[in-house]
Amino acid sequence: MRTLLTSGTRAELERLLAEPAVADYVYMYPPRQAYGPVDREELDAAIERSLARSGPVDLYLHFPFCRQICSFCNLYAVVATGHEGFERYVDALVQEAATYAPLLRGKQVDTVYLGGGTPSQVPPALIGSLLGELERLYGFDRHDVPEVALEVAPDTVTLERLGAYRAVGINRVNLGVQTGDDLEMRLIGRRHDAELPRAAATAALEAGFDNVCIDLIYGLEGQTDRSWRDSVDRVIELGPPTVCAYALTLRPRTGYAARGYAAVDPRTQIKRYDYAHEALLAAGYAQETHVRWARGPHGGYRQKANHWALSNVVGLGAGARGYLWECDYRNGYSARHRMPVLTDWFRRVAAHGHGRTDGFLMDHDERLRKATILGLHRLDRRRFASLLGCDVTEPFGAVLNALADLRLIEIDADSVTLTEEGMRHRDVLVQAFFSHRVRDRLSAFDYDDD
Repeated sequence: MRTLLTSGTRAELERLLAEPAVADYVYMYPPRQAYGPVDREELDAAIERSLARSGPVDLYLHFPFCRQICSFCNLYAVVATGHEGFERYVDALVQEAATYAPLLRGKQVDTVYLGGGTPSQVPPALIGSLLGELERLYGFDRHDVPEVALEVAPDTVTLERLGAYRAVGINRVNLGVQTGDDLEMRLIGRRHDAELPRAAATAALEAGFDNVCIDLIYGLEGQTDRSWRDSVDRVIELGPPTVCAYALTLRPRTGYAARGYAAVDPRTQIKRYDYAHEALLAAGYAQETHVRWARGPHGGYRQKANHWALSNVVGLGAGARGYLWECDYRNGYSARHRMPVLTDWFRRVAAHGHGRTDGFLMDHDERLRKATILGLHRLDRRRFASLLGCDVTEPFGAVLNALADLRLIEIDADSVTLTEEGMRHRDVLVQAFFSHRVRDRLSAFDYDDD
């Protein structure tokens, strides 16, 4: 991950806004490129202390299986489709979940998110069995959980299959549509045209899910301003409760990188963001963050909102990450050696009960930075002070004042909020709050070792 800001001074901010600049999506702090080896006993103790805190917890279960790896994707995934392999994987997930049971049993579970990869390749009955095991281990009722979400690839579902997922307790589906254009669909490596995702989205709405989210990406290979507008407009016509629009992040070890595809220029990316934002607002959506818009009583993305508010997210499965009060941890990752990560996760779960490989130990300073970075879109000053023991202006007053002088944020007695202009540049602006420790790790990171 390339860092663009080093100090957050007014002069530096003005320079980057004038260029302008765009940066990678910062959906976690620290970014995963800052992870490294952590003493096992220290990490275990940090996890125990984190989960001993009161408050609800969130569960993330990673299913790394995909029919193909999309050209833009650098998430942890393997090409696999076999039912027998799914059963073995779910058995190991349950074993890993059992390791956390002494720390989680009796706690309120606020969200369960099944992500990937493509968890919608896994049969509904097996998903239902997994949810039942989690209920047994942790002592909750899935029907009392506000968000039980499943990531869905459009070519893996029918109306009947979606209904079966809903019957076993899924109440939110996240459809990775990405584009409504046939050429862009082919160039990202999908084996279907753009009509299939629209049919899958229609089926998800007809199946009666409380919340259907559709993801789009701007900056894809072959994309034009016109094709982007058409993709956004078609999603709005479908009317899902939640829409996410992400700027493309280019990484080594992807299909795009192998073909030498370079991202479109920042001004074009900002223009495409602006179109999505204005069109969604006009259609009655409210902006929640710089990547998400929602409408109606069930729209939104509860687990991500909880994570960004510093709730504990427990990650299970190969490639999963946990985001906790005192640490982040990861269950392996590689974009070069995908199957060995899965093999190693099975081995670790069998030997230790969990698949943790590395992570990041948080201290108070890093936690202040995390709360500011992830909350900057609309930061509640009273909650920040109650949670962390100081007002956000105490550690970061100079940077916040520089942002306010440039009309990128508004500061009042209750909140710190990104302005419309600030929201356009959010992923650049939050880099001003990165610690020297994290910057040093990001600078030393080598994608050849990834």
